[in-house]
This record gives sequence, C-alpha cells and structure tokens, in this order.
Amino acid sequence: MYALTVLDAAALTAFRSEHPWLEFPETVSEVSVYFDDNGGPTRLTALRAGDNGQAVSADVNSFGVETILSLIRYAPQGVAQNEECPQERNIWALLEALPVADGSRPLQEVEAERSEKLQQAYALLHAIALGKLQTLLDEARSPKETQRLSSAIVALPALLEGVNDTHKPQFLEVDLWRFVAVLRDELAMPADYEISAANEDKLISREVIEQAEATALSGPVIQALFELSPVAFSISSIGQKSSRYVRVNQAYLDLVGKSWDEIRGSEMVASGVVSGSEARTERLMLLDRDGGYTGMRGEVRDAFGAVVSVVISARRISVAGQLYDFEVLQRASQD
Repeated sequence: MYALTVLDAAALTAFRSEHPWLEFPETVSEVSVYFDDNGGPTRLTALRAGDNGQAVSADVNSFGVETILSLIRYAPQGVAQNEECPQERNIWALLEALPVADGSRPLQEVEAERSEKLQQAYALLHAIALGKLQTLLDEARSPKETQRLSSAIVALPALLEGVNDTHKPQFLEVDLWRFVAVLRDELAMPADYEISAANEDKLISREVIEQAEATALSGPVIQALFELSPVAFSISSIGQKSSRYVRVNQAYLDLVGKSWDEIRGSEMVASGVVSGSEARTERLMLLDRDGGYTGMRGEVRDAFGAVVSVVISARRISVAGQLYDFEVLQRASQD
C-alpha cells in the first residue's frame, strides 16, 4: 500500500496560476506524489490528454527539476489517497499466516514452514521487482542506462537468503526495499518470536501517564509546536484493548469537540471518540508490524456523535521508557 497525494485538474489550474514562470504543460491533467514510510516524497507520476482524448502517462522528466520540486511542495493542496498493489497484498497474506512456535508442534517443523512461506513471499516480491525493472529497461534512453538496468536484473537474488545490503539500490528504485527488509527480519527471527502486547490488558497508571506527558513536552520548542500546530496530534499507549490517551493538542480537542479533562487517560474506544472498526485494527497491525503508516483513512466521532472522516499518519515512539503511538489527523477531503 502506497500513500500518495493527487493533484487533480482543479488543483493543477491553481498551481499554474500561482507558478506562471514554470510554464507547466496545459495538457497535464493529474499529478500524483508518492510518499515513503517516513512521509518523504519518493516519486512523481502524471497523466496527460492523449491524441484520442484518453488519459496517458506523461513524461515527468520533461517537467524540469524546479517544476518537480514545486509540485512536491504543492502536494498538500491535493487529495490524500492510498494505492494498493494486488500482488503485494498476497505477500502480506503470507506474512500474516507465518506460524509461531507455541509448543504444539516441534520447533524444527515450525521453522521449516516459516522458511517456506517466506520464500514464497520473496518469490512474489522477486517477480514484481523483475517486472518493474524490465519496464524501466524498456524505457531506457541511453546505452549506459540500458547496461545499468540489465545488470540490476541479472544481479537480483533468486532466493531470500541471497539478499544483502548491496541489493538495496535495486529494490529501492522500484519501491520494494521495505518489503525486503520485513522478509529479511522475519527470516532472522526465531519461530517462537511474536509481536505481542504482553501488557495489553495492564492498565497504565496515572503516574506513568503523567511522566510520559511531562517527557513528551519537556522542551519549550516542542511544547509550542504541539500546542500551536493547526494539525491534530495525539499520543496514546499501545494495544488493541489498552490504547489510552496520554496527550493531545488543542487542534485534536477542537476536531472532536471535547476537553482534555473529558478524555485524559481514557481508553480511546471507550471514550467514544475512536471507532473500534476493522480499519482501526488494520492500522494497529501496521504499527505493530512496520512501526507506522501514512495517509490512511479513518473516522472519529465528535462530542455530538457525528462521524468525522480523517486521514491519519502514525508512528510508534518511545516516551518515558515506554512505547506509545503518535498520530497526526487531518480532516479528509469530501470526494
């Protein structure tokens, strides 16, 4: 799943109006800016009107560096979306089905099954990478580029055990290194390892919450940013059943129409603000598995019970020696 921002025809009209010196082509009808797991831009694609009136891919390299940088800076004016790759969903399905040694079967048997599933997942990933690199090779514009991509295809390891950090550039070029990193980590982990919220049902004490709150806002610059930002922030303890509010800013309180005294230390779902939906379960799974996510759709409820659609980005952070989830929420655009 990729987080991206789409600048449609209306947004690009405004962009051209504000950047007349760039001479941005009038034929371009849509621009998409893709972001990595850390929220940084990774690539940019565009559509233009073809000869038959149908939308076709535009050559973004022809835009020039200044135009591309300006489009990236303008991305917040677009609509946040997520793009799924069906092949990648198959990879995640295999990862989610990895067996864990629980004593019911011999450890060696479980290890062998884990290794087999990870190899299956990497085989899918390898095929996706080959396909993307081949597409780049077909579009290569110089002998040097042709040689580089041909070498990259040949050097792509056929087995997961053969992957090392020297192969990172090949996978990064086709936005797949994050998958490779997950598979390598899983292969290195023992079969009896499981990301588990061992303390999930353990209530967070008031002292811990207050200590975390104090630590999170220990610097005056951080405190000013947290309080004055127009974007809604929240820090909560982790877990499906024990995610409790540790700290929110005024923008978050304005978004949900509640005071801090009403939700302070409360379990997030029980507070009535957060919906205990399948979408939230998926977001928590991404925090457990990847340590964060960007630009996912969600819902919160305000003080009157009205549903507010939001776009959420989150990271798992360490505060006061404990793990907590830091969320950034923005109202979702109405399509």
